[in-house]
Amino acid sequence: MIAEIYHKIVDIGSEDQLTGNVFGALRYLPYAVVRQIIVNSIIPAATSKLLEQTLPSEINGEWGRNLYFWQHYPGSRTEPDIVIELGQAVILIEVKYNSDLSGNDQLIREAELLLSNYPNRKKFLILLAREESAVAIFNEQKINIPADVSFGYMTWQGLFDSICKNKTDSLVFDDLSELLNEKGFGGFRGFSMMNEETIKAFQTVREAHKNVQEFISRCIALAEEKSEFELAPMTGNNTFLRWSSDRDSNAWSYYSFIVVFQRRSDAKLKNGYRNGALYVLELNFADFEIPMANIARYDYDNIAKNWSTSPISPSDHWILYQPMYNGLIEFPEYKSGELYCGEATEPLDRYWGLKRIMGYEVPLSEITADNAYEKIFGAFKELAKR
Repeated sequence: MIAEIYHKIVDIGSEDQLTGNVFGALRYLPYAVVRQIIVNSIIPAATSKLLEQTLPSEINGEWGRNLYFWQHYPGSRTEPDIVIELGQAVILIEVKYNSDLSGNDQLIREAELLLSNYPNRKKFLILLAREESAVAIFNEQKINIPADVSFGYMTWQGLFDSICKNKTDSLVFDDLSELLNEKGFGGFRGFSMMNEETIKAFQTVREAHKNVQEFISRCIALAEEKSEFELAPMTGNNTFLRWSSDRDSNAWSYYSFIVVFQRRSDAKLKNGYRNGALYVLELNFADFEIPMANIARYDYDNIAKNWSTSPISPSDHWILYQPMYNGLIEFPEYKSGELYCGEATEPLDRYWGLKRIMGYEVPLSEITADNAYEKIFGAFKELAKR
């Protein structure tokens, strides 16, 4: 949680991490406070009222010991995100961040799990998601949930509001509200700080994007002209990778652009790729004090055997971005301008069998129209020798 609040490099898109951060903090708060937060957050009102009537008014000892993460149930492959067992009530919370349900029957399976494992308790199945997703999923699924299971939902925005309303003078509360606000769950509070500086800021971003577009086009043209490198197979007419999401406003303004090349001298494979490293150019406007270019070589376990014929898609951005920034690969300490190199202890299957990353960080301000080929492809050629 603390790393996210202070913008350190973590897997900010991880649903499990968000679940652990939020409910891990909540279980350390007094029961009476958390009881009120949850009851006030649940929709519809009938489900909220029934839960309030069912939950014990007081709990002796540490109530958080009755909150379970990803609990395994014998004979079931379903592992709910959160299960809370309190008195006659059992609450199963299915947490969604930016993902959809794991199949149309996920909530049905979780309702059946409650029925089979808690026959003598009042059962509550609660979906926690972004407002628009939660409402849509609830309306679609409510007719499918057995009558013996009370079904409702919470929104991240509503949970944030409930936490703020019940906030006490506690560092846990401060961190929780700060985290949820950082994740974009503060909800709409009005258009404050909207003036001519806002217009200028958007103009600056548009100009930066235009410059990036022209630079990427120039790099691709130089690769074609010199015939030493070529763009790796890409879907359609796409030329670069980026994180894009309708659900997360952090992705609305691109801050990381990845262009992938391969060496023409490496043998062509049947799957369309070349039998060698990927040479990755990343333009980064967020993770450093100044805009930087990462000029890197990515080595993989077995491109010929393990890669399909599917070309790289812009949405594959995370596959190349995360190993560089989220700690999956550790890079020994290095100084600005020095070669960095990190190796995985074993090939990372989720990241196409990635084994090693090495490269250089170059301030974008040092790259000009005259030296672009030497700065980018000269570095690629030097990395190819290693």
